[in-house]
Order: sequence, then C-alpha cells, then structure tokens
Amino acid sequence: MQENRASAVSKFAVNLILLEFLLLIIQFIIGMWMNLFAIFPSFGSSFFMYGMMQVMFSVPELMVHMMLGIFIGLISLMILMIFAMGSDYRLSLLSAAASVSILTAGISGLEFMFSGFGDNIFSFIMSLGFIFTVIAYSLILYPFPNRT
Repeated sequence: MQENRASAVSKFAVNLILLEFLLLIIQFIIGMWMNLFAIFPSFGSSFFMYGMMQVMFSVPELMVHMMLGIFIGLISLMILMIFAMGSDYRLSLLSAAASVSILTAGISGLEFMFSGFGDNIFSFIMSLGFIFTVIAYSLILYPFPNRT
C-alpha cells in the first residue's frame, strides 16, 4: 500500500515537471518574442508615475509573460513540497534549486522592468534562471525510469 502511494506521488511529481517544461517552453517563446519584437515604453525617471498598468497596456504580452511566470513559480513550489515530504535528499535539493532559479528569474524580470527595460544584465539573469531550472528538472527526471 505504501509503495503504491509513493509511486503515485512520484508519477504526480513527474507529471508536474512535464507540465512545468511545457510552460517553460511557452514562457521562453513569449520572452524571446518580446526581446526581439516588442517596443517597450521609455518613461525614463517618471516610470513609477505612469505605473505598471500603463506598461501592461503598452506591451500586453508582458502581462501574459508575468502571469505565466507566477504560475510556473507556484507549480515549482508544489514540486518542491512533494519532494520535501519524501525521503530523497537529492530530489529535494534539485527541486529547491529549480524553485530558487525560477524566483531569481522572476525578481530579475521585475528589476529589468523597473530599470526602464534598459539594464540588460537583468535580462541575462532571467535567461540563466531559465537554463538552471531546465537543468535541475532534467536531472530529476533522468533517473526516474530506473526508480519505478
């Protein structure tokens, strides 16, 4: 009975990671689209006066990108909790690394926006967060066929 439950939890976690991969691909495509084709508003020092809503209406795909990022972050926390409740330290550590990478990408995305879309180091950090997340989840999924 306990083994069936552990197997079901593992399959649920794997399905969540596969969903996360799908969402990360969509997130990457939207992010690259904005990076290549979106025209970001240049508010200069008066950015906070106009507010975030003005930016969202100027670049609607940014709103989709941000909402998808929040959803990706929530799913990563679910994956982290599933593995943290288990007994495998390696999987817990890798899922924690993925969650931290997603959080880092999200915070640097906000910093990129608050810099007036001009400080490209934050865009670079977003891409590193994406890469580290994909690596961490890939390392989790790789040995699963041998475990079940």
